[in-house]
Amino acid sequence: MENLLFLVVGATAGVLSGFFGIGGGLIVVPLCVVLGEGVKSAIALSAMQMTFSSVYGSYAHIKNGMFDPRDYLWLGLGGVTGAAIGALLLGAVSAHFAAIFFLVMLIIGFLRIASAKAEGKKEAKFPPHWLLFASGLFVGIYAGMVGVGGGFLLVAIMTGFLGTSIKNAVAISLFFTLFVGSGAFAAYALSGMVDFTKGAFLSIGALSGVRGGIWLASKTSAKNHKYLVVATYLLMIVVMIYKIAKGEI
Repeated sequence: MENLLFLVVGATAGVLSGFFGIGGGLIVVPLCVVLGEGVKSAIALSAMQMTFSSVYGSYAHIKNGMFDPRDYLWLGLGGVTGAAIGALLLGAVSAHFAAIFFLVMLIIGFLRIASAKAEGKKEAKFPPHWLLFASGLFVGIYAGMVGVGGGFLLVAIMTGFLGTSIKNAVAISLFFTLFVGSGAFAAYALSGMVDFTKGAFLSIGALSGVRGGIWLASKTSAKNHKYLVVATYLLMIVVMIYKIAKGEI
């Protein structure tokens, strides 16, 4: 019964990954804790399912011609570097500070995506490598500090600051999550923190879910896709404000 629950959690995270371009950690970690896992174990399990779902999701997006992976290797390298730095900073930063930082980033992301065009800027030029690396580094540092893929922050940067369309930003974000998630998974696996049985059920569910999420995204117009992303940001902002105000984080 427990393994079936992990399968369902993985499938739910996979649908969100495919549709929003996120790693699913924001869903997997709290739900795994509810199922009895410790926070560190839940983060390690999240990294495992994140790796498998982002591998398939990236492959599907590349196959559909959403982006050329060679163009965004610098983004991924920045993410890996940032995640390593974030992991080192984890012990030096309080959970409350991390929560406040995340809330500020969510608000900025919400405002930028809400004001950006769903189809992206027609006059937008492809960003230089240093800017892609810096963007990946920034998101990677936060991702490494809190154990999530950082997809929501990257989508905001891609659409709000770099002029990328919402659909391309979601696809590129899932590719970025592959770098951050696989690096974290490798580190957790080497340290013996991963329960591979539970992780396998999570990953199988995620693989099936991400296919559904990508399919749903392909059937959704760019404008409606943007509205759903903005609505999700708003919901997360409200939840974070409530938790901070209540002193829960």
